[in-house]
Amino acid sequence: MDFNDLVKYIKSQRCKVKLHKGKKRLEGNAIGLFLDEPKPRILLAIKGRSRKEKVSVLLHEYGHFCQWRDGFSKYLDGICWPHQVLDDWLTGYIELSTRELKMVRNSMLTIEYDAELRSYYLGKELGVKGFNPAYHLREAQSYMAAIKWAFAHRKDWKKKAPYKLFPAKILTHEELFAPLTEKENKILKKGMRV
Repeated sequence: MDFNDLVKYIKSQRCKVKLHKGKKRLEGNAIGLFLDEPKPRILLAIKGRSRKEKVSVLLHEYGHFCQWRDGFSKYLDGICWPHQVLDDWLTGYIELSTRELKMVRNSMLTIEYDAELRSYYLGKELGVKGFNPAYHLREAQSYMAAIKWAFAHRKDWKKKAPYKLFPAKILTHEELFAPLTEKENKILKKGMRV
């Protein structure tokens, strides 16, 4: 299955896919987005992306569609809408207690890592050309570390941490929810240019 076949497969699952060929980024800093209203759709900025990056991001956003379809994201969004709460907290629009901050952080990590795992297993199962399992896991680790970085330093991140410095492994729950390690902090400090 190549990239175009993957797009057709996702469309066959009742999720629209819109490829933006003239944009490097979408809303905010995103390369890909899943939107559920008015109808489920994935937006993907493909300009200047390698095949493995396009495949990995498309699969990740499809993972969010699967969460929505299965009721997973509705359940977690019922607790809190972590992406919006993070944005509101980062901009100083709201303040959060330590307990609330941890709940929002862990909800966001749960949603994003679940999408990463769904996309990892689907990419392997479908045998998508350009899907690189090690690359995907390193990207997932980088993304989880960047989320932790945002919460730990109350700073928005404008780019990903250098994914090659992270191991290509599936995280345990303990690793996913643990604070940033000293090694991760060094990687992120260098990668985020803080």
